[in-house]
Amino acid sequence: MTANTILSDINEIYTAFVLANKKWFDKDAQKQYNARLKQAKTNEVIDAQEKAEVMAEEFLKWAKQNKYKLPIKGIWWTARPGSMADAVGEEVDQKKNPTDVLIKFASGPANGFLGLSAKATQGKGDIGFKNPGLGTVDKNLKMHLADDYANELEKTIKKFNLPSSAQERKDYIRSNTGIKKHTEEIGVKFLSAMRDKLLIKINSMTQRELLKYLLTDWMDADVVYPPYVKVTGQGNKPPYRAVVMDPLKNEKLEALSKYKISLEKVGNESIGVMAGTKKIMKIRFKFESEKMASSVKLSGDPY
Repeated sequence: MTANTILSDINEIYTAFVLANKKWFDKDAQKQYNARLKQAKTNEVIDAQEKAEVMAEEFLKWAKQNKYKLPIKGIWWTARPGSMADAVGEEVDQKKNPTDVLIKFASGPANGFLGLSAKATQGKGDIGFKNPGLGTVDKNLKMHLADDYANELEKTIKKFNLPSSAQERKDYIRSNTGIKKHTEEIGVKFLSAMRDKLLIKINSMTQRELLKYLLTDWMDADVVYPPYVKVTGQGNKPPYRAVVMDPLKNEKLEALSKYKISLEKVGNESIGVMAGTKKIMKIRFKFESEKMASSVKLSGDPY
């Protein structure tokens, strides 16, 4: 069997070649293609080429449905480091962008740029949430929540004459139910106060700032530029088919990009994030374990 990388190169470059009306768009790509042809069996080359024909066709259909306009103004095979940045004229982290072939249309979203990732990978169903610590939130929002906790903790330790070491304090509180009743109450009130402070802070952001904050600090969903679609050629004999998948086609991301983001108090220590009527997530404050005897954390939870 011929190595997958060889057949992948043939398939990617030939897809670009088809999109360029079967004219060579790049000398390096042509050179690589010819080198790869020598390393593959004839039947494998035909298979990769025929898949590429269908992949190019489905890619153009998808582009048209999503407001990209022909003619194609530029095509780049993006195997070389820095090739995408050169094409779009701004920094692109190619480690995070799996585009194999970059196309520039006459017009359309993202300045007419759309990437084609010719890989049979699975899309993520839902967004994963991050769990930043108090320090991260303080640093990114210029707040002092960690200091607030340190002050509240110091007052509580003095008031009830508690051990200063966290583990000893935890054991002491758990073995004294009378004390535990008070530390729990203080902890619950403190989480609520922290939630209120964070809510005031993020409510003061513009919609654009809030969207950026949620995507960057809370969701594993940084929007990639230039955008790309995954195009998978399928079958081992004609007629071949191809499937186009938009990796950002996610209901929550779509709602965030289209509708007004609103925030609301949920329970004692959470902030509910909505986009229009779509529930996106809950930002929740919690103690790692025992209240007033462990660290305070934040978690992004389903809403």
